Amino acid sequence: MFWRHELVRLKYHNPAIPMTIDRTALQTEKALLSVHYANPDATGQSSSSPTSAPAARDSTTSTTTPSEAPSTERVETLDMTHSDNAQILEAFVRLTKAYPVEPTAEEREELAGLEEQRVRSAAASKLSAEVRARQKREKELLEQARGDVAASQSS
Repeated sequence: MFWRHELVRLKYHNPAIPMTIDRTALQTEKALLSVHYANPDATGQSSSSPTSAPAARDSTTSTTTPSEAPSTERVETLDMTHSDNAQILEAFVRLTKAYPVEPTAEEREELAGLEEQRVRSAAASKLSAEVRARQKREKELLEQARGDVAASQSS
């Protein structure tokens, strides 16, 4: 679950950091997260653009070092076996000395607007469901009344 949820967010918010996922076919092996720290002299980045890094790749190979990665200064490994997303993310943040980026005032305003829209949408949905239920009940009563009239005329 960490790969599907948390890593996607990490990739989105850190486009300059190449991330590779190497999955093993055997579920009996330990689930390891390896963080490769690049040698500052060997990064080879000619551009300072955050999007100039290579795209992240997924693979099912048994190698843990990406084939096109720059040389690594050191590798730190986390054992993710029997850990949930929150525990893995907490250990990853501690290991990499990462910090959360706080939303800007504009982003907070946008989030508040989205929350207001969600609340309004939920209220409109509830009202719509009530109207549909009332119309359905009226239709059923009308059909029942027509059935009663038709039954009394045929007798």
